[in-house]
Amino acid sequence: MKFETKIKIAAGAIILVMSTVAALPMIVNRQVTTVMSELRSASNVERLQLTLLELLLNAETAQRGFVITGNEGFLDPYHAAVLAIPATQEALRKEMKGANELARAVAIERATAAKMQTVARTVELRRRQGVAQAAAYITLGTGKVQMDLLRELIGKELGIYAQARADLGDQLLATSDSAATASLVATITNILFLAAVLAAAARVLRQRDEAERKAKAAAGQAQLTTERITLQNDLLFRSAELMHSLELAESTDESAGVIASYLPRLLPNLSGSLYLYNNSRDILERKAGWGDVEGEPDIIEALDCWALRRGSPHASGGGDGGLACRHLQNPEMDRLCLPLVTQGDVIGCLTVTGGGLVHGAEDQRAWIGQLAEQLGLALSNVRLRVSLRQQSIIDPLTQLYNRRYMDEVLKRELARSSRNGAPLSVLVLDLDHFKRINDTFGHEAGDAILRKVALTLRENIRSGDVACRMGGEEMVVLLPECGIENAIKRAETLRLAIAANDVLHQGQPIGATASIGVASYPEHGASVQALVHAADLALYEAKHSGRNRVRVAKCDPLATSALNALDDAAGI
Repeated sequence: MKFETKIKIAAGAIILVMSTVAALPMIVNRQVTTVMSELRSASNVERLQLTLLELLLNAETAQRGFVITGNEGFLDPYHAAVLAIPATQEALRKEMKGANELARAVAIERATAAKMQTVARTVELRRRQGVAQAAAYITLGTGKVQMDLLRELIGKELGIYAQARADLGDQLLATSDSAATASLVATITNILFLAAVLAAAARVLRQRDEAERKAKAAAGQAQLTTERITLQNDLLFRSAELMHSLELAESTDESAGVIASYLPRLLPNLSGSLYLYNNSRDILERKAGWGDVEGEPDIIEALDCWALRRGSPHASGGGDGGLACRHLQNPEMDRLCLPLVTQGDVIGCLTVTGGGLVHGAEDQRAWIGQLAEQLGLALSNVRLRVSLRQQSIIDPLTQLYNRRYMDEVLKRELARSSRNGAPLSVLVLDLDHFKRINDTFGHEAGDAILRKVALTLRENIRSGDVACRMGGEEMVVLLPECGIENAIKRAETLRLAIAANDVLHQGQPIGATASIGVASYPEHGASVQALVHAADLALYEAKHSGRNRVRVAKCDPLATSALNALDDAAGI
């Protein structure tokens, strides 16, 4: 075979490999775009499911308010839910396209329709037959069973889509790994072919200097292309790592720390800050920064940034006379401000500074824009998870932990006390004559009393103690590593604090007292049920003894014998 033919074959192979390398970013970008679209769809479904659950809760709350008061104004949330639920369900059907998804959507729609019919029936009974008939219908428990079913169905849907998002994240990582591997193989293949061509040219075609120069130029171009693709793949891989890490974040502050640790590698030679709206949404606070951020303000207002005003990226500096944001310390420095937007809602702002951001570097600005979009979506998901967790464990009226959280913590603390031999005490607290307060002053006064008592509990317990609302006017305080004597003192302190704090309602001070039952592990029980039951019995004794007092549970014979056995084994 002639040397010229070999050169042509080698050149064709090089062109083929380089074409493959050049096509890799397009393939990877298409796959990434598909995965991100699916992630957005999963996020939309989760948001709509939460919206549907919130509408149902609002309708149920409105129904209860109307039954209690008879005031038609309380039904405004119910009417709003009746109007909004069909639109929400229609949006869910558009997002849930698979047969299984549609079947689950139909199940939720049927459960929703049944629940709304029950609410409507209750409202109609209250209008026509009065509060007694409506209350009797509520007591049947149909609405509660339906609401529990809806929570279960929607909770399963949220779990399914959370798993789907995790699978999509894994798919994104796998795509990045595959692209990196393909790039490495292509690079090695390029090097091998180029080495063969250069070696052959050095041996046979020394006189063809022009051909050698062209071969070297081709090698240099291939190397530049390879380096660029390698950099892109590395950025995609690190971006996927960042998104996966944000999926595991438990709070917005933790998410900001994760972002600050990744952005120096995703945006090398650049500096910047991450600003997020505070809870009041009046100002934006700097949650994270990287690089040279000296002089960056810790707080900015929305009107100080043109990107937040426009809802789109804004570049300034570079001596071009463009609009400069008011929060800039050095208006001459190249800066890019990008709003973090998700579902049309602005949740923060990303500011990036460095040379070349204004003139040229279009690819870099486009990459930063894509990164800002991903960060906005990820931070929105973190806030949704935090909000959902808070709703699942916090009582909305008193801001104390609810019964579900109390069961989990008590079980865990009881197991820890069993392992370590440490005491554990439980206080069961019930407000005295609370029904009389509601009947005399109204439920608003009763709610104010509950909030005041909850605040008193939070202010008079240790940081390791847990205060919960069991339901109604009954509350529980868990005291880890607290024996029965100290628990009695703590209960007496709480009783006095509750009795001393009045609530001013409509210009009239209203007070409340509490009866408290005390039980301790292991004297009064070795299980969750036994311990709470013992404290409940002590509470009933306090009620029968005249209220506004503390009573200690009677020792459980089984727990006493078990305690004596432990003492005998220890030689006490």
